[in-house]
Amino acid sequence: IKYCIKNGDHGILRTLDVPLYITRVSPNGDTVHCLDRECKIRTLSIDTTECLFKVALMKRQYGQVMKMIKNARLCGQAIIAYLQEK
Repeated sequence: IKYCIKNGDHGILRTLDVPLYITRVSPNGDTVHCLDRECKIRTLSIDTTECLFKVALMKRQYGQVMKMIKNARLCGQAIIAYLQEK
């Protein structure tokens, strides 16, 4: 499951083994309801932290960005490289 935001940044929210057809995303964005090829309803949990981080950075909500970094929801060299790039 991929995402793309207005400024052109994109990424992967979750990798799937089989094709699924999204029918609904929960209002808070952490649950996706889908149908598989056998028409069985599936519910998946997704982590939207990276996407929300990039959106907050794009909107210049630096307080939210710092909160996400301090709460250790984001870490690693990839985030540091992304911040240096932007």
